Amino acid sequence: MPSLQVFRRAYMQGYGSDRGPWRYRLFPEHEIRAQILKRCTTNVSGDGGSLSASLQPHVSSANEDRSLIMDLSLPNGVWSLTCVLDGHGGHETADYLVAELPSLLIAGLLPTVANLEGVPDVLTRAIYDVDEAIKRDFLDIFPEEVDEIATMSDATVKARVNDQSSGGLNYRKVLRCLRGSTILLALVDPTKKHLWVLNLGDGVAVLGSRQDASSQWSASILSDNHNGNNLVEADRIRQQHADEPECIFDDRVLGNLALLATTPSNCPRIYTEKIFLNVKPGFRVPAAIESFIPRNLSPPYVSNLASVRYVNLHAQSGCDYFILMCSDGLVDLYTDNPDRAESLTSLVQKWVGIVGDVVRDDIQEAMLRLFRHALGAEDIDSVSCMLTVEMPVAYMDDTTIILQVL
Repeated sequence: MPSLQVFRRAYMQGYGSDRGPWRYRLFPEHEIRAQILKRCTTNVSGDGGSLSASLQPHVSSANEDRSLIMDLSLPNGVWSLTCVLDGHGGHETADYLVAELPSLLIAGLLPTVANLEGVPDVLTRAIYDVDEAIKRDFLDIFPEEVDEIATMSDATVKARVNDQSSGGLNYRKVLRCLRGSTILLALVDPTKKHLWVLNLGDGVAVLGSRQDASSQWSASILSDNHNGNNLVEADRIRQQHADEPECIFDDRVLGNLALLATTPSNCPRIYTEKIFLNVKPGFRVPAAIESFIPRNLSPPYVSNLASVRYVNLHAQSGCDYFILMCSDGLVDLYTDNPDRAESLTSLVQKWVGIVGDVVRDDIQEAMLRLFRHALGAEDIDSVSCMLTVEMPVAYMDDTTIILQVL
């Protein structure tokens, strides 16, 4: 016999101004696990040692996060590649990274398998090359000088970019410039002795480790926060644009971009005024884009140069390790609630404790426990509300997790 459906109402702030109250369905405890899993898009590696899961419960909101779990076959064995990509403004740039990055990495790694010191350069170069390819595709459509583009008619621009009726090749290329993506990447060599973590944006990578089965898990953050609320990063932008007091405005680049590092890097303002705003459909909120154009004085403001960390996994013999990577949506589930906000250091230690004891035996259960905690932990009301609240707009960011046992 099906369980009785119970509905309640809650006041919640989404991306709009109306706080409700909004209706949501209250689940009994024994259904929570299945309801979380039902709303997740998951992928498990062939050996069962890696799992990705992505969650966006709002039924009318497309998930723009992407993930990648892949083996790279090279002469010295099989390398493990995992990535979390957080699309911005759309999924097109993230999709392009998923499609293009593996072949670039294989080509770059081939000469370095005998000399691992070159791996960080291979990783950063691959991200740079993808970004340059996006720009190059765009400039092939508009090879004119900036002065010529400034005088180009809207009709001419629209005819070039909005070619959906003839296949949409130009449209897709230009969309990748309108959009953006963060990237969080982990690469493990065939011996599982060497780990590299690359990040560009505000994703979080954590290494969970313990000396033996009787020890407590410890957490090490392996990513840098390339975000407007990072004072170090914001100061770097201010130094590069010393005569522009609004280059960082309201903790955002030009008052619009939260990220200081994303793909692709931004273009001169004339491209936004004359080309990007003529892409249909293009920007979801053109008025927001128009508002920051006057501040766009000396691009680029964002970077395509990623950070890379290296970990020697056998520096301490006998240790157990796993990697936890996530898009910023997981962090937001805590920081958006004043009652749950805490430092990132404290938060990742909590995550590692939740995941560590089960990740080797049941990686899916580890993922579900982490999502359960992020959505409200033992508060069934909160978890149910986050899964089902009937708001007209998205009320949480796309959230993606990758777990990998080493």
